[in-house]
Amino acid sequence: MRYLRIYIAVLAIVPVAFACQLHYDPASAPQYYRSEGWKLPGAAGIHGVPQPTSGDAKAYLVTPDESEYIAEFPAQEFALNGSRQLMQASLVRATIVRWEVAKRAVAYSYSMIPVMAHRKDGKWIVDAEAACIFWATFLDDKGDGIFRVLVPAPFASDMVPLWAKRKKS
Repeated sequence: MRYLRIYIAVLAIVPVAFACQLHYDPASAPQYYRSEGWKLPGAAGIHGVPQPTSGDAKAYLVTPDESEYIAEFPAQEFALNGSRQLMQASLVRATIVRWEVAKRAVAYSYSMIPVMAHRKDGKWIVDAEAACIFWATFLDDKGDGIFRVLVPAPFASDMVPLWAKRKKS
């Protein structure tokens, strides 16, 4: 998590003219666990028409009230490899996708661009933004509506939790 904070700090000062990408191997992506569930800003938005799917899961674009949505992630404690960590609060320009199997939410994916922003007259004013996009997928690992697992990657069909997978006949 310390490295993620360093990346975000560096990206906040990188000129917008420099493009960057974060490459990773999805099979080795770490999983951050929060027993009480992650606080998911904007996840209660309006769910639109299904988007392209990934396996059995259907994707729904979550549309917050604002056309350009700024998500405020609060500081949250979590576990990584058995040790307690603290994720710093952050502001991001976000696009949110709700993933459903059999009309039950299994995950929320966020594409995020770190921003520096402030509110004026109830609207967000973006002062600066990083030239990178990051993904975070929050999974309901037990089927109880609590999203406890965070994977720093876009949603993929192999992320569908066991409780939501179709039983083979």
